[in-house]
Amino acid sequence: SHAKAIALPFGVAVASALAWLVLRWWKTPTMYYQVHRVQKLNASDPSAMERFFQSFHGRVPVVIEDALALWPAMQWTVATLTARCPAAQLPVYTYDLAATDWAALRDAGEMVLSQYLAEEFGHGAEPRNGARYGLEMSLRNECPVLLEDVRIPAFFTDDLLVRYYKKAAWPTLIVGPRGSRSGLHRDTHDLPFWMALFNGRKHWRIFAANDQALEAHYRPERNGFAFDPFQPDFWKHPDLAFATPYDHILEAGQLLYIPNGAPHGAYNIDDTIAISGNYLDTRSLDRHYNTTCSQPLWQDSKLCWAYEHEFARHKTPQAQDLKELNFFRFSGFAGSAEWCRAFLPELRERAEKRSELRRCLPIVDGYCGMAGE
Repeated sequence: SHAKAIALPFGVAVASALAWLVLRWWKTPTMYYQVHRVQKLNASDPSAMERFFQSFHGRVPVVIEDALALWPAMQWTVATLTARCPAAQLPVYTYDLAATDWAALRDAGEMVLSQYLAEEFGHGAEPRNGARYGLEMSLRNECPVLLEDVRIPAFFTDDLLVRYYKKAAWPTLIVGPRGSRSGLHRDTHDLPFWMALFNGRKHWRIFAANDQALEAHYRPERNGFAFDPFQPDFWKHPDLAFATPYDHILEAGQLLYIPNGAPHGAYNIDDTIAISGNYLDTRSLDRHYNTTCSQPLWQDSKLCWAYEHEFARHKTPQAQDLKELNFFRFSGFAGSAEWCRAFLPELRERAEKRSELRRCLPIVDGYCGMAGE
């Protein structure tokens, strides 16, 4: 009959569609084909500096152990940060994979640090939707007393930025409650960075800078990637199974290094307190000029042309000559009082052009008044 003549091809079409779906489901990957563990390096090993520059610097991430035990910052808590930084404010963000912002983080404004910690931390084991991530609070502007508690690890003290690029404000405070996170991204100017974790645990996913499986998902407007590195949609993007992440859960007391241009994302398993610093050393300059500065996103940046003369004059130190430094010596000063005499006038000058910095003047002035006593 006519109805049977219609039904037969329709049934064949449905069967074919179902067969295609089953085949697609069967062939769709459910995980990355390969995942690397992040290697570890013990800072107390006499060969640690040499190994770092030979095997890890500019190549792959590494977790450095036994580097933070003597830092006073290891004793930071919500209570101590609240008491010591009463006027500090930090930028806060919420994660949204659909956002076009850097690291898939929507700007949620600024909050007083103590209020942020009171509202976001200490909520127990269950992650909360919409948890706000506190990122990149300038210690020198918002709470310079904390600078006395941190050190710059020997691996990262050959930093051109702190010497010549005065705009840089690293290290910065990073605080995130359980469940807060960042999307997969590269850092500004594809700079390498380090993180020292003092409280909690962070789950990291890191990829090689040249991982070809990521390129189709790169979004230059946010220097990031349009997929979740922890739970990729392999049905929608089966090609992502060919990407190869480095995976590590960073523990309190560990130091993490991520090389130039390496895409990375972090998820806070616990309430976390950390500091982080981007940097640029002489060993990274070739990649900086030849790779980073050839990209349309960065080629007009001052960091790609304005400091060439200063950078060229800077001699590369031998690995064995690099030592851990307190912040003030790292910045080129004998101590906090000398740093204050240089930094406070500089901050006043910048505050004349940037009104948002005027709020920081009494904070730094108050600290420097005590540092000069």
